[in-house]
Amino acid sequence: MSVTTVVLAAAIPIAGPMGATIAGGLSSLSDLQVKKWENRVFNGAMTATMGAAGSLVYLLSGGVLVQDMPASPGGLLLRVGGPLLIAYVVMIAVNVLCIGLVSAVTRRTRVLPVARTVLRSLGWGYLAHVVIGFLFVLLWGPVGLGPGSALFVLGPLLIAHWAIGREALARREHRETVTSFVAALEEADPASVGHSARVADLAEALGGELGVGVRDAEELRYAALLHDIGMVVVRPELPTEAQADDVDYLTALIGHPQAGANILSGLAFLKGSLPGIAHHHERWDGRGYPAGLHGEEIPLAARIIAVADAFEALTSGASAPELDAADAVTLLQERAGSHLDPQVVRALTVVVGRSPEAWRGRPNGAAVAARQARLPDHDHPSVIDAYAEWQPESVETV
Repeated sequence: MSVTTVVLAAAIPIAGPMGATIAGGLSSLSDLQVKKWENRVFNGAMTATMGAAGSLVYLLSGGVLVQDMPASPGGLLLRVGGPLLIAYVVMIAVNVLCIGLVSAVTRRTRVLPVARTVLRSLGWGYLAHVVIGFLFVLLWGPVGLGPGSALFVLGPLLIAHWAIGREALARREHRETVTSFVAALEEADPASVGHSARVADLAEALGGELGVGVRDAEELRYAALLHDIGMVVVRPELPTEAQADDVDYLTALIGHPQAGANILSGLAFLKGSLPGIAHHHERWDGRGYPAGLHGEEIPLAARIIAVADAFEALTSGASAPELDAADAVTLLQERAGSHLDPQVVRALTVVVGRSPEAWRGRPNGAAVAARQARLPDHDHPSVIDAYAEWQPESVETV
């Protein structure tokens, strides 16, 4: 939104409240890069609201429109620069709160934690936009360039925006790559259909509750989506039939976390996700695999995925007895401090308690039948405990 926010800030003293509101709405509605109409409508409504709120605060703070601007530098700072800065802070607040609200509706997160996370991602450098907007206003009004000021301000800004767009394109390609890996896993194992997405959604919500930052949250989501990709490698080694505590089954199973990390190690954008993938079956008490890490030695992403994985195994309908969300949380609370990180379990209690039915697993019938007809669910606490009782010498990770 770098170009939009600069234009929006400049529009307040140049075009007044009505002009800023219209400029905000039209700038987002006309964005052809946003394909979905509902996204355009949301963005348009959000930027229009930002323009209206910013204009109101600007005028209440003593700001003046371009035709009434004083000639002295001190007067310009007092009657334009200061009020514009206050208005811009309000527009940022409206921006992050709107994102928090839409995240609460679509992803069942909390408004304020998401808003704070988005605000942290902007950084202090985001306030540079108001400086550029102020220069835009000066060139338009006191300098007298009028619409020609856009050449001096928006031209360089559009070049910078293009460079940022290239980075955004790379991020979209990263998401498509991850989606392809998940699709390949589900094609190879119909029992896993929907599992990765549900674990990723819950892990993301847990990360938000725990205050995970924006960059770490992206790495966490990728790790959660790809945590079982190593099952493609070890599947041929698994017995066709097994009980949860069969040695052959457990021996083959313990290789899949590191196998997954090895498969993805050549992708630079997933470097930060590899520890979460490699260690998502470690236990808080050190009796997990593959490295036998314990406590906070285990990467936070891996501890979060472990909780999300166990909850999904208990509620997905792919194991018996199937539990509802509240009962699953109660069972996992009993495992805090042994199998699972107590802090992450507390976050699970809050997230699920907020909307229990929203986290009820709903895999398709084919996935349930496929899993029940074959091997035990390796994410189920009974299998985790079987490994902990068996406890061979841990395999070292690289």
